[in-house]
Amino acid sequence: MDTWSDAQLVSLEGQAVKAFLQGYLTCNSDRIEKNTPTPMTVCNLKGRVVANGWALGDDAQVLLVVHRSVADALAAFLKPYAMFSKCKIQVLPHDVPVLSEPQSSNAFCGDWCFGETLLNPADTDGDDQSAIIAQRLIENRFAWVSEPVAGSFLPQVLGMHDVGAIDFDKGCYLGQEIVARAQFRGAVKRGIDQFAWQGKRPAAGDSWEDPKFGKGTVISTAGVEDSTSGLGLWVRSI
Repeated sequence: MDTWSDAQLVSLEGQAVKAFLQGYLTCNSDRIEKNTPTPMTVCNLKGRVVANGWALGDDAQVLLVVHRSVADALAAFLKPYAMFSKCKIQVLPHDVPVLSEPQSSNAFCGDWCFGETLLNPADTDGDDQSAIIAQRLIENRFAWVSEPVAGSFLPQVLGMHDVGAIDFDKGCYLGQEIVARAQFRGAVKRGIDQFAWQGKRPAAGDSWEDPKFGKGTVISTAGVEDSTSGLGLWVRSI
C-alpha cells in the first residue's frame, strides 16, 4: 500500500473518547466513523486553527490525521485537557497508508482513501504519494495547516466550513464563541483562494501578492520535484 509521509496520526484512546473530542473539534464528533474520514479542525481559545485534517474512529479510539509538522504540538495541546477525561494521547510514528479508489464514498480528497489498517505499520511500504495528494488538496481547496501557519487563522478564513469541517449547530468547543461570532456577524473579511506560482516555489507562511487582491499569506503549495511552476492556496482579502 502507498504512503503519505506529509501526514501523521494522533491517536486518542479512552472511555467515550468521541464525547471528549466534542469539546475540542469543530465538527460534530458523534458523526465520526471508523472507515469514513470526517473533516475537522482544532482551534485554540482565540478561535484560530492549530491543526486540521480528518478524524476516524469509534467510542474507544479516534485517529486524527494532521500535517506531520503539527502532530506533536497538537498532542501536547490536547494532553492537559485529556488528563481529566482519562484519555491517552500519542503520536503514531509510522507513515499514513493511503490508496487510490476512484469513485469511493470514503475518500478524503479526490479518489484518495486511507488504508483500512491505519494502525499497522506493515501496510506502509509503498510509494510516497505526498506530492500528488498535495496537488489534489489544493484543487479541492482544502487548506491543510502546517506549522508555519498554525494558530494564525479562523477556520472560516481557511474555508473549513466549505469542506464540512465546522458544525455551527453543535455544542461548545474550544474557541467556539469567537468562531460563531465571526460567522453570524459577518466579520470574516479574508478567505482562501488558489494561485499559480512560477520560479521558486513559495512555502507555507510566505507572503504572496496579487495585483487585484493585494498581499496575503501562503497556506500550501504543490508541484513536482524540480518544477518551476505549480499551484497553491493562500489567504487573501475577500
